[in-house]
Amino acid sequence: MTQEFYMWIVFGLTFLTMILYSLDKIRMEIISLFSIVVLLLVFQNSPILGLSSGGPININLLLQGFANPALIALMSLLVIGHGLLVTGALEDIAVWLSGDRDKNTIYKFYGIMVLVFILSATLNNTPIIIMFIPIIIAISKQMDVSSRSILIPLSYVSILGGMTTLIGSSTNLLVSGTTSNLIGRELGFFEFTNQGIILASVGFIYAIFILPRILERKNKGVVEDNKENFESGRIYLVEIAVNEENPLIGKKFTSGILSDIKDTAVNVILRDGEKILPPFEDIDIKIGDKLVLEITKNQLTEKIRSNDNIFNSIDDNNFSSERAVLIEASVTPRSFFIGRNLTQTNFEAETNCKIIGIKNDKKFLRNLPRYQKMEAGHILLIKGEEEDIKNLRGKKEIFPIEWSAIYLPAKQFILRSRIIFAVTILSAATGLLNITVAALLGVILMLLTNVLTIRDAVSALDTKIFLLVASSIMLSTALQETGGALYIAEFLKNLLINFDMITVLSLFFIFIAVITNFLSNNATAVLFAPIAINLASDFNIQPEPFIYCLIFAANCSFATPIGYKTNLLVMGPGNYQFKDYLTSGIPLVLLMWLSYTVMISFFGY
Repeated sequence: MTQEFYMWIVFGLTFLTMILYSLDKIRMEIISLFSIVVLLLVFQNSPILGLSSGGPININLLLQGFANPALIALMSLLVIGHGLLVTGALEDIAVWLSGDRDKNTIYKFYGIMVLVFILSATLNNTPIIIMFIPIIIAISKQMDVSSRSILIPLSYVSILGGMTTLIGSSTNLLVSGTTSNLIGRELGFFEFTNQGIILASVGFIYAIFILPRILERKNKGVVEDNKENFESGRIYLVEIAVNEENPLIGKKFTSGILSDIKDTAVNVILRDGEKILPPFEDIDIKIGDKLVLEITKNQLTEKIRSNDNIFNSIDDNNFSSERAVLIEASVTPRSFFIGRNLTQTNFEAETNCKIIGIKNDKKFLRNLPRYQKMEAGHILLIKGEEEDIKNLRGKKEIFPIEWSAIYLPAKQFILRSRIIFAVTILSAATGLLNITVAALLGVILMLLTNVLTIRDAVSALDTKIFLLVASSIMLSTALQETGGALYIAEFLKNLLINFDMITVLSLFFIFIAVITNFLSNNATAVLFAPIAINLASDFNIQPEPFIYCLIFAANCSFATPIGYKTNLLVMGPGNYQFKDYLTSGIPLVLLMWLSYTVMISFFGY
């Protein structure tokens, strides 16, 4: 069998993989594993020699993709981003930026988008989007607009910010890694930043000034189930004590509502042993008051994570923990709790866990949750250290609902995580350390300083991304070694031979920008990096213009939800459909293409 035979097998497998990814009918991990297994079966006894390596194309050569430095750096940055997420290291910044909830909401929206843009240039997009989704939804309520109008822009802004530095996007890292393997040249941290900022700025203007208006007009009359879906959950009765630091002191009810907590309902106020029942007309909040609120778990979690001082009494020092977890638990049919209230049990002292909420029940009297009598099936909201929460499994009184567990920020490690993140970024940006070495050092420091546990680090590793990238690197290697990359480069060269270089780069950009929306940014980057380098060689120019073009175009994953992970993350909360991405993303892809063409025409490539 000839080398050409193997080349066409690789072409067929690449095309089949692209089709399967774009159809989105089979899990991405399964498709990636299928691609890996087929390549290993085809080349396990291959008699041909690789064009680039000069050695046999065998299993050892193909599996080198799993040890690719770019892949290791990408996984390490995911772990570092998770460290910032679990400690809440970025949440204080976001809360500070959002400021007074009643003032300048449109400027807060712009400010948050700028912050997302900046953070995305130095951090993996996934934890940023996870953190900012609830903040953006809250801002949308303050602006009195649909969250559907600004969640897709949030995803786009994070993608745009990521195309400005080497570590801003996995795409950039993978192109750099492939380039290093092929021609021995790694990209610098800010090497393409000048061009990236020009393109990203144009896209940023579209994403925050134009697109929200398009989406708002398109979504008129659409019932917003997404808000209910995102914030849905059981309504809990939660007690907060008004101490000297509580910002509610002196606040007055207006039409029975406190403006500072207008998204929750006040069930009853206890003052000096007496109950104040609704409606709370002209009632001022005083030090020592105890308020019973009706609030969902998602809302309460958001308040705790954002360090809202209104809820500071929930973080009781007697129940402090390094790894705090919120979990729901059901009272069992034979529980000691039945017919008693919480003050008549020793549950909290025995378990070192605190019951901070009880699911609202129409039978409950207007009183503090701890005085409500329990029945079988009642749901409790419990806060405690991770190990203590695990020990609840052995308690006969309750049945912990495992899937409901939410990990709260380990706020005592905020400073450590910020310092480690800064050291990682600065050492890579200044060239003191290779990006892979810097990222691995950051992971080790997070583990050694207890910012993350081994379990935390492992949970941050995205198997979908790992297998997708590894399989794409293997396909890229197979294309390069069998001559497939050279064949495509020759085909494109013959197609574009009569055009000037600006037109060639412009057409290459739009070609990649279309494919990346149906394949994925990571796979596109890895598969087309060798093709870009071969094209540069065929046109007798340095490879940088084609490499930069590939980076910018592969990041233009705006037109489909499968093109970029952040698009998928906002799809559920925004209740978006596939067509929403088409109508939002196609104009942006075309705008980026035109902007790139104009940029290289005036400023060079």
